[in-house]
Amino acid sequence: MRASLLALALLLLVSPFSAFAPAADWDAQTRADARQDRIVLAYDGVKPDSMVCDTTIRELADGTWMLLILAGDSREPSPKNYVGMARSADRGRTWSKLEPFDTGLPRAGDTVGQGPTELIVRKTEALLFFATHGDTYSWAKRWKSWLLRGTPDGKTWGPPERLPGRLGHNCFIRSHIVARDGRLIVPFQHYLRSPPDDAGSYDEDRRLCDPRNGVLISRDDGKTWSEHGNIRLTDDPLYFGWAEPSIVELSDGAIKMVIRADRLGGVLYAAESRDGGRTWPEKAFRTDIPNPGSKATLYSLGGDAVALVHNPNPKHRSPLALWISFDGMQTWPYRRTLVAESVDGPKGNLNYPEGFVSKDKQWLHLVFDNNRHQAVYMAAKLPPLP
Repeated sequence: MRASLLALALLLLVSPFSAFAPAADWDAQTRADARQDRIVLAYDGVKPDSMVCDTTIRELADGTWMLLILAGDSREPSPKNYVGMARSADRGRTWSKLEPFDTGLPRAGDTVGQGPTELIVRKTEALLFFATHGDTYSWAKRWKSWLLRGTPDGKTWGPPERLPGRLGHNCFIRSHIVARDGRLIVPFQHYLRSPPDDAGSYDEDRRLCDPRNGVLISRDDGKTWSEHGNIRLTDDPLYFGWAEPSIVELSDGAIKMVIRADRLGGVLYAAESRDGGRTWPEKAFRTDIPNPGSKATLYSLGGDAVALVHNPNPKHRSPLALWISFDGMQTWPYRRTLVAESVDGPKGNLNYPEGFVSKDKQWLHLVFDNNRHQAVYMAAKLPPLP
């Protein structure tokens, strides 16, 4: 008995993840992890075409990494926006020159403006979701969403397919997860337009409003999809904000979602599905996680361990921080700043973090846009997991 108690005491002493560990252990762990981070400037835009937005990074089947951004002009939306692509063959240490990615749609007319929103790489196929628009002033009238299917090395792509039903209009697809049962689950943000809104109204130039959030689910690696959820942020039918939902699966099969909530109190909103993403509540609820109205992303670290990359500031998009929960997002004991402020100073913004967890769960590989003109890659060291 004495030996067992001694072993338990030693375990609690050395483990910074014990429920009984003092807060100082977290401080020491975050400092140790920060010393191992690596940051690389992948792309630095030069005016008048300096735009960097909606950064995405994924590992391809051949082991290279692909970086996708919304590029072109110095603002968005703009008819000059295009999908920019760069690759790394050495795990983010160096990057190729940014080049336009050919979506198969003309850079003219109703599809002149283009931007990526999600890239999924499976064993037999890569899936690229992207959006198009006509020009700066008819976003609501000409906004359409598409899917490209390509080889898993990202080198060959088929023709673009419009997303089905309402999601073919006024919709962004966001970061996917692969559920434990193998299903692909991708969140979406879809917008109505100032009343009335119906399937025949998409060619009318009316105000975007009332974002609805949910997920697409595929049981066959993305060949077919079913739509689930219609989550609102407010009861105001004219409310508008860029919702940008992110999801994670917990150990009991529940899917949790966080949602950007512009001008709704300086915090993230959230929703939960208890049946693996099939059904969702009608409305999201407020969390106590500070957020200025900016994209936040969730990452599963296994079981109920969840990483959150976000701007924990109710008024400004800095700093960029990593929080980790070990109890299914109930508490966040691990909190550290990844980037304190923009390369352009405290008034600059750190935007659109996106990435993936390494297979050994040692690193979170991220990209983000530094004040809309730099695409920055970061290897953020993760703590030992309990």
